[in-house]
Amino acid sequence: MGAMARTYLQRSPATSMIVEVDWVSGRDPSSTALDHLAQILRRELYKPGGVEVRLGNTIASGRSSWTVGDLASLERANRASRSGGHRATMWMVYVDGSFAENPNALAISYSASAAAIFRDRLGDAASSLVTEPEIERSVITHEAGHLLALVNIGYRSRYDHEDPDHPHHSNDKNSVMYWAVEDISIRNILRGGPPDDFDTADRADLAMLRGA
Repeated sequence: MGAMARTYLQRSPATSMIVEVDWVSGRDPSSTALDHLAQILRRELYKPGGVEVRLGNTIASGRSSWTVGDLASLERANRASRSGGHRATMWMVYVDGSFAENPNALAISYSASAAAIFRDRLGDAASSLVTEPEIERSVITHEAGHLLALVNIGYRSRYDHEDPDHPHHSNDKNSVMYWAVEDISIRNILRGGPPDDFDTADRADLAMLRGA
């Protein structure tokens, strides 16, 4: 994670950005979550050629449990957009089942440019106080934040905002980078609704990485 952050954030060498979103059949991403992600990325990335979040491939079948190796294989078979020239790309995939190494995970960023969202676990995490659409919007933004190197992935922030008990996560419950956003305990810890945006320290870090 984080190795593509400056390419994503800065104007050069990539002047445009595409986020390809694929999904296992029946685990469709919501347009609301994708629109929210696009809005956040357009604000934070310096891309004069534009930022596009686009639907990609429907994947015929999934599995009940996914390892990082499984996800990487899925990516190789289905990812259509690759970074090159003046275009940078991210790949996000909605899958069924759960993460083999941590069944409580709602999502995982597993490489410099790819993340997986466990759609079934989003539903499991929802409650009458924290709805699935809210969780999805927060989780997809959270994973994009990790791909942008938040928090302290390959750099050291000027702000003391990393949670020592949850490395590379914010210690601020008002930040979308708070650790519980990508964990099933979101329903118990963030009952007022999960944050869906970066906080002041996060945005300062992104500005620093962007060179602003």
